[in-house]
Amino acid sequence: MASGVKLVLGFETAEGKSMTLTYNYAKPSATAAQVKALMEGIITNGSIFTNAPATAKSATKVVTEESEYDLSA
Repeated sequence: MASGVKLVLGFETAEGKSMTLTYNYAKPSATAAQVKALMEGIITNGSIFTNAPATAKSATKVVTEESEYDLSA
């Protein structure tokens, strides 16, 4: 059985628009402090984006699980 974790970060731009960044293969043991620091870093270095994120709004860890079915029975 395999599982995966992705991190979904929600921001608001200076223009008031919503912006979402999704990172697949996120570290499952990431703490809230680490995620907050990541989001602050993204805002600080926002000049790499066309519409830079200005405010952190949400952070969600999405865990997926994979299971195989035995179809030979």
